[in-house]
Amino acid sequence: MRNRTYLLWSLLLGLLFMTYACSDDTPGGGSGGSSVMSVDWPEGEDVPLEAQMGAVQELDFHADQNWTTSVSQDWLEVEPSSGGAGDYTLKLSVIKPNDTGDVRTATLSLISGSTPLRITIIQEEYIRVEKETYNVPAEGGNLDINFFTTIDQGTPDNPNFNVYSSGADWITDRQAAATRADEDTYNVQLRVLPNEGKQSRTTQFYFVKEPFDNDHANNYILATATIVQAGQGSGTSESYEEDGKVVVLQEHTAGEGIPLVIMGDGFLDTDITSGYYEQVMDKAVEHLFTEHPISEMAEYFDIYCVQVVSPNGNFGVGEENYGETALGCWMETGTSTGVGGNDETVQQYAQKVEGIDLDDTQVVVILNSDAYKGTNYNYWYTDGTPSNFSIAYFPIIGNLESEDFRRVLVHETVGHGIGKLHDEYSYEENPLMPDDEIAQTQQQQEDFGWWLNVDFTDDEQAVLWSPFLFDPRYDDQGLGIFEGACTYMSGAYRSTEESMMNGNTMGFNAPSRRALYNNIIKRGEGRTPTLEEFIDFDQQTYVKPTQTRAAAPSRPFGRPRTVRLDRPLGR
Repeated sequence: MRNRTYLLWSLLLGLLFMTYACSDDTPGGGSGGSSVMSVDWPEGEDVPLEAQMGAVQELDFHADQNWTTSVSQDWLEVEPSSGGAGDYTLKLSVIKPNDTGDVRTATLSLISGSTPLRITIIQEEYIRVEKETYNVPAEGGNLDINFFTTIDQGTPDNPNFNVYSSGADWITDRQAAATRADEDTYNVQLRVLPNEGKQSRTTQFYFVKEPFDNDHANNYILATATIVQAGQGSGTSESYEEDGKVVVLQEHTAGEGIPLVIMGDGFLDTDITSGYYEQVMDKAVEHLFTEHPISEMAEYFDIYCVQVVSPNGNFGVGEENYGETALGCWMETGTSTGVGGNDETVQQYAQKVEGIDLDDTQVVVILNSDAYKGTNYNYWYTDGTPSNFSIAYFPIIGNLESEDFRRVLVHETVGHGIGKLHDEYSYEENPLMPDDEIAQTQQQQEDFGWWLNVDFTDDEQAVLWSPFLFDPRYDDQGLGIFEGACTYMSGAYRSTEESMMNGNTMGFNAPSRRALYNNIIKRGEGRTPTLEEFIDFDQQTYVKPTQTRAAAPSRPFGRPRTVRLDRPLGR
């Protein structure tokens, strides 16, 4: 499966460098007089950059007065971005890999005075797959993935690109390496084994720039092909008699009742009549109450199951590319774990529950697929009013007994949805949280009471979970101030090294448990509990988790998404 190729950049060694130069006789940069800038690069030639994130090119630059820079595309970064008179080495960096499937360019503008010096930056390396999605029947068969690349071929010991799979054991190679069809076109020859399961299954093939760093995989992926194989339950629905029927799974015995509506997408009529749909929903409810504190507060919830009959199990591929299923669910490609559906249709099905208040409802949508995806959507109105309405989308990851299925369900539904918790993990490709995102998150913390498990200070006296840091009753819970949260490596802080909102292990930490407890009491009893009330509850019921349930962290997901509403829900 791995095709060994290499790329040899020609740097025009031995060529005498000419000079880009720009002069301006008007005052500029605060120093007045003539402005002269020059860059050592062959005149009239574009500056090349390789395709992967982190690729770098340097330019020697001279200015005789103050200067600044600007770039026309967000995939390019230049350092330094400004300076005074003198000689500089500009570092051009790729901050997003070229996954466009085509050549891409950007313009670097060096500005001093009124006449900028403009230089074209070009990425000629790319890989383009013939199709981004391949649908395979349940019985399997042979499959060829064709792709085109501008990257030169190399040797087995010195490849310049490769093809990797996400490790599905139901796909085998028909050839040991990609086969070259012509000068720039190749194909990967595969055999897809029969799918004996009910649900569809999904895997990806990644086309990456070498040398490849597995710890920073996203930096090197230039193209992705997704393979979706139908399950034994695939086909088309013939009867919609069961569609829209509501089954009451649980009635509250404490408080006023918090509505939770669970439904599935991509299930056929036969999945409902056979009892499989009910089996999936029952298992989901069982998983829902497996982590503290919600495990001790199940009596506050009214739980309803809405039966949804899909015409088929064909989910959409790509963000907001609605599928052919009843709820139009879609899944993002590549390493992205994003998933969603037609929110308005989901609301209509939730309203099958008589008298339900959508603004106070948590909805769970389970996709009949084994893909590793998960996204929760929280809602607020244009007037700045938050809504308790939330939709958590995720597939049956692996199978019904899979620990990943349980953990993702809890992370998305309980953590993001009910607790309004932020993610506590970070990606190395997100080095520093931007100031505008920090400001927006802080505003929602203050106005909505969301995201109270993260903060933006390392001051023990000021951080949101400060009371726990100085309470001896919490000395053994590993609490502190750890940099890295909200998917960023720096600028945001979390309270523990590991947690359910980080690697989906070790349960919810104390700040998260407090947020969950407060939100359930607010919605269930209409009051705000005190800190000491929560601590009394927590001390009586909390049992420190061990690693036996989730020995290894699972892959992180994209951050929770917020949706602004310009009209009431369900209308």
